Amino acid sequence: MLSFVNNWFAPKSNPIGVDFGTDSLRMAQVRSIDGEHQLIAAASADVPIHLRSDPQARLEFFVDAVRDLLAQGQFQGRQAVLCLPPAQMYIQHLRLPRMDDAALTKALPWEVRGKLPIEPSTALLRHVVAGEIYADNDPMLEVIVMAAAREMVNQYLAAANRARLDVVGMNVQPKALIDCFTQVFRRKTDQNSTDLFVDIGCNSTRAIIAQAENVLFARTINIGGEHFNRAVAAAMNIDLIDARILRLKLGASPAEAPSSDSGSALASATVCPAALPSGIQSPVQSNDNADRQDNTDDSADNSFALLGSDYLARRMASDPPDLERRKTLLTDDQPSLASVPAPQQAQIAQVNAACSQTMAQLIGELNLCRRYYESTFPNRPVDRLLFVGGQAKQRSLCQLIAQEMQLAAQVGDPMVRMGKTCKIGPESGFDCREPQPAWAIAIGLSMGPALKPAEIHP
Repeated sequence: MLSFVNNWFAPKSNPIGVDFGTDSLRMAQVRSIDGEHQLIAAASADVPIHLRSDPQARLEFFVDAVRDLLAQGQFQGRQAVLCLPPAQMYIQHLRLPRMDDAALTKALPWEVRGKLPIEPSTALLRHVVAGEIYADNDPMLEVIVMAAAREMVNQYLAAANRARLDVVGMNVQPKALIDCFTQVFRRKTDQNSTDLFVDIGCNSTRAIIAQAENVLFARTINIGGEHFNRAVAAAMNIDLIDARILRLKLGASPAEAPSSDSGSALASATVCPAALPSGIQSPVQSNDNADRQDNTDDSADNSFALLGSDYLARRMASDPPDLERRKTLLTDDQPSLASVPAPQQAQIAQVNAACSQTMAQLIGELNLCRRYYESTFPNRPVDRLLFVGGQAKQRSLCQLIAQEMQLAAQVGDPMVRMGKTCKIGPESGFDCREPQPAWAIAIGLSMGPALKPAEIHP
């Protein structure tokens, strides 16, 4: 009887955030108490490898797995917010004359025709106005269009219904990320910081640039963890599963990053500019990222794995900040490669060599994203990198990207302000004792507003 009374008067929980990715299904639920969020339930399941390329088999797995996770994860209620699977969502940047939102919504199907791999009349279209710009001295709107096949969306919703979820909304990955981290970054300096979120997934990487709650750039890059696994498997003559285990195991070890002037493969990445939205190719604008850091929140500093770069080290050598600020820029507790046993050093060198070409391509594509954005919004250059997604736990991968892009970087942990109140055990697949970058989407879906069901079917 007492537990019934406690549940009756307990704070109402948010809907369950459901993140169905290529290689995993994650479900998380938060509730808000006096303006602070608390994670109350989480559960996850890995998608079997043999199902990942079969859309119908994946949906059947989704139905069965959601039912099991609902029973295991102690979720409150069945209301849920889904995320459009990033692998099935297409992104296109447009520059259009200034118009009101109603006129813009009406014009988009015509403007994206021929620019998307799917027919606009059979697609679900959503858009974000990144801001006003000037092109050839004419005022224009920079618009980000996100599209998904309507048939796929309907199948996903039907599968959620069969899994006994009460879908109250649907969101897109860029917005879910922003909803998550606007709860983490609350300082005034964070509101003016421009962040490049790098979500490294199984088959692709999503690059999202945002300032506070505003999405300014989004793009999918077709390079992900599986590409690195294949490179390691081919170079070391092992199977894909062993390559993945070895790469992630060594990923926590320190990496020797070649300098930008070393002539290495990382320094000479070759990418195709045509892959970018219609084409501004002006040089990347420099910015003094170290001078923009103002980390005064100890909990944030301790919960984010900060990645330093040679660029920041040179900045500090010429203009050394105070000790507390130094801690927020470079991690002094990183082991040197010399402390690693010799056999492991050899393996690290082999894995790094095998991944170097793929790494060069990924860094080159990220630099092109940054170049396009900073050409579009020259007064708001990128300040820092935030790594999220399942591959963000491979610290050496993130570290190399940060060093080559010469940006301060963090591994994004959505639990910065919730870790101390989390009572979820690691048996759920969620370990609150460590940063959890892979859970940012699921937690963001539960935290933030989403499209209402009526809006899902325009």
